[in-house]
Amino acid sequence: MKKQIMIVAGLALLLSGNAMANPNLEKNPENLKKLQKMAGEKSPYYRAKKEVFPKDYFLVSQNLPFLVGISLFHPNSDTLKLDKKQLEAIVEIKKTTVPVSIKMAKQIKMMELELAKASLEEKKEPKSLNELVEKISKARTDLTKAHLACINKIQTVLSDEQYATLLKLASSKPKKMAQDNTKAETLFKNKCASCHSTSRPTDMSKLVAPPVMGVMRHLKMTYPNKKDAVAFIQDYVVNPSKDKAVCMAKKIERFGLMPSQKGNVTKEELEVIGNWMFDNFPPKGFNGMGHKHQK
Repeated sequence: MKKQIMIVAGLALLLSGNAMANPNLEKNPENLKKLQKMAGEKSPYYRAKKEVFPKDYFLVSQNLPFLVGISLFHPNSDTLKLDKKQLEAIVEIKKTTVPVSIKMAKQIKMMELELAKASLEEKKEPKSLNELVEKISKARTDLTKAHLACINKIQTVLSDEQYATLLKLASSKPKKMAQDNTKAETLFKNKCASCHSTSRPTDMSKLVAPPVMGVMRHLKMTYPNKKDAVAFIQDYVVNPSKDKAVCMAKKIERFGLMPSQKGNVTKEELEVIGNWMFDNFPPKGFNGMGHKHQK
C-alpha cells in the first residue's frame, strides 16, 4: 500500500502503512537532544542506570503510560489506523501539553536537587526542609493531574476499538523493535564488521576502515533526518564516490575509497542495517572531529 506523507505541525506523519508495522511519526533526533539538554546532569546520588526525563518526576511515574507518545512513536502505532483528523488532534495535544510537562518536571528536579544538597551536604535540620518537601509533593501531584487530563484527551480522540489497541501497545514491549535490532546486528556482523568496528579502537594501526561511531557522527551532520541518512547508506555502499563522501578527506587518504559492496548486500538489508546504525551510533558522549576539519 502506498504511503502518503502529510506534514502536520511541521512533522512528517505516516498516514498509511504496508504489511510491516511502523510508527505513525518518526522521532526527531534534534528534539531528543534538546530534551536531554533541558534535563541537565543527573544528581550524583541518582541510583538508576538512566534518568528518564521528564517521566521520573511525575507523582505516578511508571504505572500510567504516556498515551500521546505511544500513539505517535510506538514502533507498531500504525496498527491504530488513525485517520488524518485524529493524527492532527493527537499532534496538537502533544504540542500543547508536552512543553508544559517538561517545564514542570524541570522545576521539580531542581527542587529535589536543592533538597538533596540541603539535607546531605549542608546537614540542615529536617524540619527546616518541610516547606520544600511540601512544594515538591504539590508539584508532582499537579504534574500527574495534568497527565491524567492528557490521557482523557486521547480517549476522546480514539474509537473504543482504537483505544483497546492502544492499551495493548502500552502494556507490551515493542517486539518488532527487538527483533529488528537482533536482525540488524547479525547483518552488520556478517556484512560490515570485518572492516568497521562498533567500539572505540585501542590500536589505530590495525584499522582497515573508520569505526562506525565516527562514520555515523559525520553522516548525521550531513543527514540529520533518519530517512535521508538510510537512503544515503543504501546508495553509497553500492555506489561509493569521493563526491558523495561525508567523512573527512584525510580518512579517504588513509583508508582509500570504500569498495562497492554491490552483490554482497541488498538494498533491503542496507535499510535494516542503516536504521540500526542511525538509532545506536554514535554512542552518547562520543566526541570526534567535526566537519571543520573536512576538506
